Amino acid sequence: MKKIIFLLIFLSTSFLFSNDVLDDFINEQVKIESQLLDQNLSLEKKIEIKDTQDARYQKFLLEYAANKEEYLQQSSPYKREINKLKLRLNSNKYRGYTNAVMRDEVLIKSYNLRNGIREAFHEVMLLTESESKSFFKDKINETLVKYFSKFTPLDENKYISDDQDKSNPIIKSLNKALKDLDYLENVANTFSAELVANSAYIYRTGRLSKSHFFTFLKKINTSDHGKKINTYLSPYNLNIASILFVIALIIIIIVSNIVLRFIIDRTLKYYKFEEEDIAYIHTHITKIFKMITSLLVIHLILIVYMGLDITSINMSKLFSIAYVVLVAIALYRITNTIAYIKMESLKSSMVLRNEVINLSIKVSNSVIILMAAIAILKILGVNLTALLSGLGIAGAAVAFAAKDSIANIFGSVSILLGDVFEQGDWIETNDVNGTVVEIGLRASTIRTFDNALISIPNFELANKGVKNWSRRSIGRRIKMNVGVTYESNFDDIRQAIDDIRAMLKEHPGIANEHTNYQHSYRQAKLVSMDDFKGVKRTSLVYMDEFAESSINILVYCFSRSVVWNEWLEVKEDVMFKIAEILKKNNLEFAYPALTLHHVEKANRPDIDIST
Repeated sequence: MKKIIFLLIFLSTSFLFSNDVLDDFINEQVKIESQLLDQNLSLEKKIEIKDTQDARYQKFLLEYAANKEEYLQQSSPYKREINKLKLRLNSNKYRGYTNAVMRDEVLIKSYNLRNGIREAFHEVMLLTESESKSFFKDKINETLVKYFSKFTPLDENKYISDDQDKSNPIIKSLNKALKDLDYLENVANTFSAELVANSAYIYRTGRLSKSHFFTFLKKINTSDHGKKINTYLSPYNLNIASILFVIALIIIIIVSNIVLRFIIDRTLKYYKFEEEDIAYIHTHITKIFKMITSLLVIHLILIVYMGLDITSINMSKLFSIAYVVLVAIALYRITNTIAYIKMESLKSSMVLRNEVINLSIKVSNSVIILMAAIAILKILGVNLTALLSGLGIAGAAVAFAAKDSIANIFGSVSILLGDVFEQGDWIETNDVNGTVVEIGLRASTIRTFDNALISIPNFELANKGVKNWSRRSIGRRIKMNVGVTYESNFDDIRQAIDDIRAMLKEHPGIANEHTNYQHSYRQAKLVSMDDFKGVKRTSLVYMDEFAESSINILVYCFSRSVVWNEWLEVKEDVMFKIAEILKKNNLEFAYPALTLHHVEKANRPDIDIST
């Protein structure tokens, strides 16, 4: 993008320069430096002038780099003036004109400084021929030191005294020369700083000026027909080459959009995406790329029309922010679209857990937003190092204020790493009983069995005892006490117990010691794999208790299935079979009863039964 903008700058200005553009620019900057040193100007006005000066420097440096082949061949216009001044200086010394001598010394100093700026700048232009950008940047500093270290500031006290006649024309010209030298020294300092600040742009533009395409476009501008057309376009800051370039670029962008859509369609159909998914991708992703390319076309047209000034630079910043936002939206939609399309296959994955997938999507979205925010701050010129340092200082206060949120984030990490529960698990705590809907960064949401949705902070779940009823592979408990009457025959009870044991052993829905379970878990852990995976095969039937109204038989076993409705079916069938066994063995279910014994008076004379 930057290379295209540099190319457009070159095309807009490659035929507009005068022969002594550098000297004109130095004279222009002398006037600006005099304004910046004006004590009568307000600070706001000086800031405005400085911003305009920075934009002017950038435009000039890039324009000069774009036309370096032409301007490096020109000789210095200052050497001739320096020689003239030296001859006049010797003449004035011979005649004893002290004030004129001092004036000429100052003027020679000024022209030497101008010549130093020119030679340093031209050497920097030659350095753009190097293949390494880092080498170019290093050599810029060496070049500036080499030329400007020769210059030593004048001692103004030597040239100004209180007894001088201020009305003398020579004294006036001397004072003016001293002021101009002061301004010129500031120009040299600013020129050096701008060269370093714009070194990357200068290097790219200088390298582009050597390209064949660059040369071809320049020839269009400088041809006879091109000059005729440009006379009509120049009032609008346009030229024929830049217009042709923009038209060609628009055609390339349109063709690229068509080709991109064709490639995306072919790729999606090759991987057998459904038509609904293809339409979804075009709606949410391809549309963003169209918006980016359309914005790029508008941006380039405005660059060509406006040129490179402070307004267009600020405009380019706004466009750059828009590009960052659109690219961030595109990346955001790409990650979420992939997750959306692949969700079904990811759900069936034995490697990736659903909550890890959801958390990964949230983290990736947060990273995209963070990177976009950093890019926008950089475009706006914010010092990110200072900003991050400030955030570090304020981090302690923020961490203290957000300690609960941080604790919840670590709680979510603890739940995921500890594999305490996952989405879809039935869990129970002291306060809630339900199915896990989602494990978020801050809280987990649980759907209770009365269909309420509850959000519990992860910190609380990580630090509480959690029953996970879903972590069972084989065995959901069936426990009951079967009570028979005290009138029952104990031989019949013993036979009934044996029959119930045999029934449970042969029942297809009851787990026993012969029930096998194959699991794919392989890990070096000194734990019982049955307990770890939730496998229960215990089956117990015993006469357990002489209760108040019954003789209780304990039936304790586990169903093969852990699914609730299947467990209920097995339990129901077991209960029917137990009832049949009791009936076959002449046993009756006991129920709470009160037995009254009538005592005869002959046997108990101490009791008056008449009352």
